[in-house]
Amino acid sequence: MKVTCIVGSARSNGSSAYLVDQFIKGLGGRAEVKKYCVGDMNIGFCKGCKSCYVTGECVQNDDVKGAVEDIMLSDYVFMVAPSYWAGVPGQLKTFFDRTTPYGDTNPKRIVCPKEGAKGIAVAVRAGTRDAENKLILDAIEHYFGHLGIKTVNRISITRTDTLADLLERHGNETEQIYKLGQSIANT
Repeated sequence: MKVTCIVGSARSNGSSAYLVDQFIKGLGGRAEVKKYCVGDMNIGFCKGCKSCYVTGECVQNDDVKGAVEDIMLSDYVFMVAPSYWAGVPGQLKTFFDRTTPYGDTNPKRIVCPKEGAKGIAVAVRAGTRDAENKLILDAIEHYFGHLGIKTVNRISITRTDTLADLLERHGNETEQIYKLGQSIANT
């Protein structure tokens, strides 16, 4: 089984990364795992040139292609994003934009997802309202949908400004994510 995990945060050592690591820990080494943090990746902005609608490939050569190819080969994609002003961080939005060559709206799409690929979306925010996290979860699910990945789980975590907040307040959610990894590894 192949799993790709995306830390949709500018930071590779915060709450989002911790949740990804708990999921991977739950997998217990029973899956081939690729982990990416968009904040650590070399990603250029989409130029809007639509060359990918002619060739099926982006004109830019950076870290996006390898990450998306891993996503498309995966049985599961696990993505966690923090809330930045009620939306996904700019780095993650740029990553979404740059995957246009792989989306179902591209008539020259070369790479399609693995049959039956599943996605898991997690949103984390400092405030108390789930409504902001719903926007983030919807954005991730929308992204998965255009790639042909079926969202099978959505998790919202609020009241988390720091990793310490997550560890102090959200043991149940952290355990849920760990057990989700275990459950997937046992299938």
